[in-house]
Amino acid sequence: MHVFDAEFGKNWVGNKKMRGDYATPEGMYRITKKMDPGKTKYYKALLLNYPNTDDIQNFKKEVSKGALPSSARIGGLIEIHGNGGKGADWTEGCIAITDREMDIIYKLAGIGTPVTIVGSTIDLDNVLKR
Repeated sequence: MHVFDAEFGKNWVGNKKMRGDYATPEGMYRITKKMDPGKTKYYKALLLNYPNTDDIQNFKKEVSKGALPSSARIGGLIEIHGNGGKGADWTEGCIAITDREMDIIYKLAGIGTPVTIVGSTIDLDNVLKR
């Protein structure tokens, strides 16, 4: 088993709601594409199936309730990618890990591999105390 620290979207507190919110989606996804160096600007990348059916349903519900503007778009192109290790949450919604860690995951993962994204296993109060 491998455990890696990851860097998320700049707005990592809370689930992704729409394109441009700089949040990383949380939930169950699958890898849909593997991108070698030169096919992504982030060393290597694994494209996820965001938005999935649940994301689309939740997005439509939020728009219909007026919680999101009718002009909002759901977004996409969420990847697990390299170039991480900066020690801060900096992506536009992706999951960044170091290139060395990306090599490990890239070798183990294939198209269809399930991915569960959990924003934090530590509650916000404890994060803020650090």
